[in-house]
Amino acid sequence: MTDTLTIYKQIHPTQCAKIAELGYRSVINVRPDDEHISQPRSTDLAVATKAANLTYHHLPFDDERLSMVTVEQFAAFYHAIPKPILMFCGTGARAKLLYQSALMQGLL
Repeated sequence: MTDTLTIYKQIHPTQCAKIAELGYRSVINVRPDDEHISQPRSTDLAVATKAANLTYHHLPFDDERLSMVTVEQFAAFYHAIPKPILMFCGTGARAKLLYQSALMQGLL
C-alpha cells in the first residue's frame, strides 16, 4: 500500500523470521481468533513475532463491526510502532478496509 505499510493475507508463526528478514519491524493482526480452524492463534503469533524482534499488536474485528474506536486504535498503533508494518487478516480485504477508513478520516 505504502512505503510504511503492507497489507497481506494470513501469516503463520513460521513466517515471522522471514518477515523480519524482509525488513518489516511491526505486525498488526486484525483477524479475530477462531475465525477458521486452521488459522494460528494470536498468542502463537505474539510469541513468534517477539522471537523475530518484531512489534506485534492484535486488533481483531469483523467486517460487520468496524467501529470508529477500532479505526482510531489502528491509527494510534500506526503512529506509535516501528515501520515498515505488515498488517494482515484472512485475505487482506479487512485490513485494507481498516487502512482506508483511517485514511479517509484523516488519521494517517
